[in-house]
Amino acid sequence: MKLAVVCPYPVGCAPSQRLKYEQYFGSWRGAGYDVEVFPFWDARGWAVLYGRGAHWAKLAAFRRGLARRRRELPQVLEADIIYLHLEAIPIGPDWFERALLRSGRPLVYDIDDLVHLPHGSAANPFMRRLRGAGRRRKIEALIRAATQVIVCTEYLHEFAARHNERVTDISSTIDTDRYRVAERDEARGLVVGWSGSHSTSPYLHLLDDVLRELSRTESYTLRVIGDPEFRVAGVDVEALPWTAETEVEDLSAIDIGVYPLPEEEWVLGKSGLKALQYMALGIPTVAQRIGSNLRIIDHGRNGLLADTADCWLRSLKKLAGDPSLRSRLGTAGRQTVVERFSVRANEHRYLDVLQAAATSVGSA
Repeated sequence: MKLAVVCPYPVGCAPSQRLKYEQYFGSWRGAGYDVEVFPFWDARGWAVLYGRGAHWAKLAAFRRGLARRRRELPQVLEADIIYLHLEAIPIGPDWFERALLRSGRPLVYDIDDLVHLPHGSAANPFMRRLRGAGRRRKIEALIRAATQVIVCTEYLHEFAARHNERVTDISSTIDTDRYRVAERDEARGLVVGWSGSHSTSPYLHLLDDVLRELSRTESYTLRVIGDPEFRVAGVDVEALPWTAETEVEDLSAIDIGVYPLPEEEWVLGKSGLKALQYMALGIPTVAQRIGSNLRIIDHGRNGLLADTADCWLRSLKKLAGDPSLRSRLGTAGRQTVVERFSVRANEHRYLDVLQAAATSVGSA
């Protein structure tokens, strides 16, 4: 069967794609699906999209995306199954999505984050204003019309189930054959680490005071992956750009992983991906006590949960001063990911969704 994947970003770039369904393309092809991907943003557009400024380059990339959507629509509609991630076009009229629905082709709709809420990154705040209430109506219409819906959090499952009973909750997952526990270099000193991007690094700044206070009693380096400009006064910061080639190696140098989040509704759409990445590498993790982190981390067994500044500081001090605790939590965290949040553990769930969509083709 021909399977057209319609998505915002190029393959191998965005975590919402890279660490979700893209990891399963080989499995899908092995099961007999002819997979072709149709991103909105091209590589040049992705390169500037989440940087500050570059407005003309972003506008040019948007126009290229629109032109590509017009050219590729007939090809997409020839597919037996359409797999739509988030939305076909980030702003503007939903003519492409309406064409998909009119075609009668089975639609697998994959949503990530609380996409029905207006939201924009720090680099593109104007996106919040442009999306507005119309985006929620579009998202809800797609959920209602979809043959199958895939979500990644319990909160999203509740939202989607109001509009469609055929909803499957599949978290972001980790390829544990690629993410393997590495030897720790004890000589380099303690490393507290975080991974993300320019758009999410403000969340790490929620810990500025905690990290400064920690530096009064503990000698450590804060490794920040994904925002090379990140700084905290009074803290020894090592800030690195994110690259696909060095991602696992860069993460593996971390001794304690941190995952702070604000107490707001938008966070309830996040699947706890950072925690899963740390845990897959055997890195003991301290995560905000909110949302999906509650189903990933069993406090004190495979990681630690924190909410107040005092709780964060106590947790980090406890881990900093106890290598055996770090080892125990790291080992248990790795086991949790392998058993519940790995590609191997979830491969059949994606195939079941596609099979259900394929069955609807045969019964049409």
